[in-house]
Amino acid sequence: MRAHSLTEAYLYLRVTPCPDCSGGPWQVQDQPAATADAPPQPPPGRALRARCQQCGARREFVLEGVEPPAGGLAPGPAEVINPTPAASEIIDLGQWVSLFYLLVGSADRAADKAETRRLTFQAAQCLDEALKFYAGDDELPPPSAFFVESSRQAFAEHPEKFARQRLRDLRGKLPDHRVMARHLARDANRKERKRWWPFWKS
Repeated sequence: MRAHSLTEAYLYLRVTPCPDCSGGPWQVQDQPAATADAPPQPPPGRALRARCQQCGARREFVLEGVEPPAGGLAPGPAEVINPTPAASEIIDLGQWVSLFYLLVGSADRAADKAETRRLTFQAAQCLDEALKFYAGDDELPPPSAFFVESSRQAFAEHPEKFARQRLRDLRGKLPDHRVMARHLARDANRKERKRWWPFWKS
């Protein structure tokens, strides 16, 4: 699985159905430690071990080209999904649009403002990723932008939902990346201060 970041890999797991039950989503599990009886493990951070939340099936997703942060296999709140101009190889246009609506809905329901900002930041990036599939000045995407059957069917039935200007209009309703990243940095600083103060008092 060639992902541009851990965030992209995690989002891929959210839209990839389980081959055993056709459900999901996948939930990343703690990585087991190597033991004398266990077979050699991939280099740290090179594989995500996940469990289907619907049927319990387990699967390993091997990552290519992703170096995990020192803290482990968890994406940071302000991580950029894909810093390159290239479109994703693992999530197609239709899935990015679905992820946008999924994340916006989660942001609306989040009780914590910091979590709302984190989810909104990811939702905005999902639209940016979707827009990378359009060529030139074309208003509609090419067939190659859809590589899962559900996305191809959605485009065939409602092509107007994938009009480039429509996605641009949705993106224009959300704040600029730099503004959102500054808010996320402040949220992270507040969280660190809360962790530090009880430790200092103990």
